[in-house]
Amino acid sequence: MKKLILTLTASLACVAAFAQGRITFGNDSIHLVYFTTDSSKLVGTDAALAGQGPTSVGTTSGHTLIADLFAGTSSSSLALVQSTGFQATPGRWVNANTVLPAGIPGGVPEFFQVQVRDSAAASATAASLAQGQYYGFSSIFTAVPNSGAIAYNSMTSHAAPANSTWADGSFNMDQYGVGSRGAIVLVANVPEPTSFALAGLGAAALVIFRRRK
Repeated sequence: MKKLILTLTASLACVAAFAQGRITFGNDSIHLVYFTTDSSKLVGTDAALAGQGPTSVGTTSGHTLIADLFAGTSSSSLALVQSTGFQATPGRWVNANTVLPAGIPGGVPEFFQVQVRDSAAASATAASLAQGQYYGFSSIFTAVPNSGAIAYNSMTSHAAPANSTWADGSFNMDQYGVGSRGAIVLVANVPEPTSFALAGLGAAALVIFRRRK
C-alpha cells in the first residue's frame, strides 16, 4: 500500500511538472534594448550611449542592467519569474530557458512583460521612482509556452507554436546589423540643472540663516 501511495505521488509530481509552461527568455535583433536618444534622461557621462544597446560591460557612469521576465495568466496577474544579465552583444540579454510556475501551464497563450532595471534597484518600478537609475518596460504581450518536458518556445517568435504578440521594435538600430530594431527604451530620472541650482541656493540660504542665529 505504501509503495502504491509513493508511486501515485511521484506520478502526480511528474504530471504537474509536465503541465508547467516552458519558454525561452531571450530577445532577438528586432526586440533589442536601447538607451534613449534624449541625453537629458541619461546619467552623467553616458551621453555617448544615446541610441546604443546596453552590454555586460555596463555604462560609462558605472551602471549595470538586469532584465526581468514577468508572467501570468492575465495582464493583471504578472509576477517575476526570471532574471538575467546582459550579453556582450549590444541590446541583448543572456538567454534563459525558463520553467514557469505551476499555475502557468503550457499549450495556451499566457501573458508576459519584460522589465529592464538598474542593478541597484529592486525592480524597474523602483528604479523609475529613484534618481539616476535606468529602467525600461516592454509592452504586455502574449505567447504560448511549450507544454512538453524538454523544449522551450521562443517568446519573440510570431510563428507557431509560440505565436508571440510582442510587436517588433520600431527604433532603428542598423548599426548592429541591417534591420535591427529597438523595442525597449531605457531612461533615467536625472534632475535638471535648474534643480541643482535651486538646491544649491537653498543650502546657501540655510547656512546664512544658521550663522545669523
